[in-house]
Amino acid sequence: MKLREISEMSGISITTISRMLKNPNSVKESTRLKLANALESNGIEEYVNLDYIRKLILIIPNLNNSFYLDLFNGIIYTVQNKNVPFEIYLSNESIEEEIKIFSRIKNDSGVGVIWIPASEKRDNLPYESDTENIIAIVDRDLNFDSIHIKGLSDNFSAAKQATDLLIEGGGKNPIIITGSPDLSNARERRDGFLESIKNHFLDENINRVYYGDFSDIQSGYNIVKNLLKDKIAFDSILAANQILAIGILKALNEANLSIPKDVSIIVFDKLTKMEVEGLQISEVIFPAFDIGANTSKVLLEQKSPASLKQIYNYSGRFYLRGSENKE
Repeated sequence: MKLREISEMSGISITTISRMLKNPNSVKESTRLKLANALESNGIEEYVNLDYIRKLILIIPNLNNSFYLDLFNGIIYTVQNKNVPFEIYLSNESIEEEIKIFSRIKNDSGVGVIWIPASEKRDNLPYESDTENIIAIVDRDLNFDSIHIKGLSDNFSAAKQATDLLIEGGGKNPIIITGSPDLSNARERRDGFLESIKNHFLDENINRVYYGDFSDIQSGYNIVKNLLKDKIAFDSILAANQILAIGILKALNEANLSIPKDVSIIVFDKLTKMEVEGLQISEVIFPAFDIGANTSKVLLEQKSPASLKQIYNYSGRFYLRGSENKE
């Protein structure tokens, strides 16, 4: 179809349409929507690309665990199929670094950002609230109006179910080793664990929650070593992420404690064969690849920063291999 015909159909000048086809973000949102509606009403929208998002950016704390790697691969799958430019930035769990990253892209137009916040303990966002970029967050939750899309994991339900399995499998004194309470996924997994403790009428006055660092293997190792040194009793562990679990398993092995006979365990995230050293460890895995692929797909479908808020919730998948069952 010729530009003249599109102009007559939509009531928009040929010059404006030409500029819009080169860069949809160079004209007012109302003009883009007017043309999009005209194309759709005539059944030819698929022949003209008016997508607002022309580049995707991932801002992520690190690529050290399986969830982040699978999320990254899901995004790559989408951007390669759509032939969209893609950039990745590592924040290294630093809010200051996030501010620097967002400042680099603040003048870019047509950018979709998939962001895993370094921390949720903050009063301000690392970008201007009137940004024209479209922001999606995954894995961690923030409640700000300028966040358009959320891909959230149902951590509470998964942790509750995992703890149910540990207790029903013979665990009488379970503990959870989780991440910083500044992170929503760490808090939600803790709260799901405690709900199961309450429902099974176990002693709620005993300290069963231990906080480590989701990005530090040594923190999981040190927690278990200190518990053993101080003779604090436990017979089952909910490890709230893969990195913590590696340290936990190392400490249990050094203490000659067998799994699941001495200590039963369920781990959030996917462990590699090298990390489990032949052990059959039960896991709770969120579909990170699907989260990455779907979040990037939804971002690329957005027509303007004024798009309606969208929230997608994902359930954990259980892979039970016997480490949860002492009986």
